[in-house]
Amino acid sequence: MTIPSRQKISANEMIRTNPNLSVLVKVIEMPKGYVDTMHEHTWHQIIFPINGLLQTKSGDYQYLAPHTSALFVPATLQHESIALSNTTFMGIYLNPNFCGIYKKKIRAISLTPFLKELLQEIRRKCVSTDNLDEISHLLAVLHDQIHREEILTFKLLLPKDRRLKLIFDKLSDTPALDWSLKKWGEKVGASERTLSRLFVKEFNTSFPRWRQHLRLIYSLSLLDEDLPIQAIADRVGYQNDSSYISSFRSYFNTTPQKFRTNKEAHKNEM
Repeated sequence: MTIPSRQKISANEMIRTNPNLSVLVKVIEMPKGYVDTMHEHTWHQIIFPINGLLQTKSGDYQYLAPHTSALFVPATLQHESIALSNTTFMGIYLNPNFCGIYKKKIRAISLTPFLKELLQEIRRKCVSTDNLDEISHLLAVLHDQIHREEILTFKLLLPKDRRLKLIFDKLSDTPALDWSLKKWGEKVGASERTLSRLFVKEFNTSFPRWRQHLRLIYSLSLLDEDLPIQAIADRVGYQNDSSYISSFRSYFNTTPQKFRTNKEAHKNEM
């Protein structure tokens, strides 16, 4: 069964009223800044982005779902989602009684052309209850795809230490902030040496490299807007667009402009 995007019924209400179905589909629209506060579903969920950028938090990690990946959220896992831009995504809900066992953690799955078409076909078949056998075969293929190796490109580890958390929160709001680690220490009440050790302990990397990763992750939402690449580079703390493009390519194996172009192509295919 597919629920239209403007229908107000929640995913959990859908699940409660259709306990014997193997899959349900709901198209969800979120305006920029909308927070779907911490919640869980009794069924597994696949977050399939159509347009925009969604950030989902669970446990010690934040996961971003751009057009290049889908997120698999196992049943009963607490999670919270935030729309970093005007966002539309498809929620595909899988009844645990019709599938195998999954570890209780979010998986980021590469949204290959095959997986994209598979999810769209499941959505089309769910419109009618006359396609149960076909849906069953499609879901068997989907579960095989979910169990494939996950991708970690858009996963961001959240700090546990209170002082690092203060730095994370401030830089999330203002990625271009260029304070030295010594200045951060003065702000959060720790020595430069202590903070340096904490970054290695919690993230296994240095503060500059961690900050670069955070800046690049948050630049993805700006690529959803009609901004020049130079303006995006400025907003996330790069002195020029060439430095930003080089860093972006090293992390994501593509350029910001190609990422943006592929996003538009993905949106038009929906």
